Amino acid sequence: MSDILKDLQHKYLATGVGSVSYADAADAVENILQQFERHIPFWPQMPRRSFCENMYVQFTENLPGIHVDEARKSVWVDTEAEDYLVRFEECFQKIQASKVDYFSIGRPYAEGLYALSEKLMVARWDRWVKGQVIGPISLGLTLLDERKNPIIYNPELFEMLDGLLAMKSAWLVRHLRVTGRTRVIIFIDEPYLVAVGTSQCSLPKATIIEKINRLVSLIHENGALAGLHCCGNTDWELVLETHIDILNFDAYSYYDKLLLYDKALVRFLKKGGIPALGIVPNNEDILQPGLLERIWKELMQRKDVLANGALVTTSCGCSALSSELTQKAFAACTELAGRLTSYFNG
Repeated sequence: MSDILKDLQHKYLATGVGSVSYADAADAVENILQQFERHIPFWPQMPRRSFCENMYVQFTENLPGIHVDEARKSVWVDTEAEDYLVRFEECFQKIQASKVDYFSIGRPYAEGLYALSEKLMVARWDRWVKGQVIGPISLGLTLLDERKNPIIYNPELFEMLDGLLAMKSAWLVRHLRVTGRTRVIIFIDEPYLVAVGTSQCSLPKATIIEKINRLVSLIHENGALAGLHCCGNTDWELVLETHIDILNFDAYSYYDKLLLYDKALVRFLKKGGIPALGIVPNNEDILQPGLLERIWKELMQRKDVLANGALVTTSCGCSALSSELTQKAFAACTELAGRLTSYFNG
């Protein structure tokens, strides 16, 4: 177990998944810092601000052949473009040479990231902060080429994709580490793992694990913790066989499904893994009377899952909620994390 993972052991903290309902970066960061200052502030993705902040667009800069049409809200890869092979070779060489700065995320694609890091720099932040990166399986399945085929079926491009995303993960860690004492967590967002084993995604299990572990490895090499977020039901044994430190899942809807993989879950916990329970709904269910008490009772039914510590999040991003309901959901996360701290740590 790494020293940085040991530092998160037996802590019960709240954080966010990523996307938020705000369109103004300053407002988003101010509200996140107010809610999560004593927990784990996170980089707010703001798809309402710009199409470029859509999670399937945000990490595509410098991908060979990429075309982003903000007006039509479309993104695709043109493998027949005149400069495609030149750009492919350039990108491949940059990955091989670990030229991390080449894979930076530009401000137009991530205004909230820059607004957050600037605030943390002023505060000389010496606690936890969280960022996120799209995973290679989800981006490979959603990003299409000029023939409308997912790029996951282009062997050369898909082979490059996890390397590009690993470089972006490394750049993100370095960007968020605003002081030598800042501790960083990067979640790999893989919602399309729900397609594993279907006709939509017939990749071998070993290939999926290898692709995810390439990102995890570079996140670890840069001194950060690696989590994985999947907001649907999937093959949890596959996920838990990766080298992630933190598993973020939709516990509000699928806690019982994860618990079916009891042996894999026990192995994950024995090696120090930490669950990030997405147990606060990211929809109008947040208004249900007595919701937090029902959630608390569910958490107490499986205290063993929480023995290493835990993070509390919403079930997925909050971009579809109003700002008022987003605040309510965030407040529920911090309240539950506080109750867990009092229960387990007295």
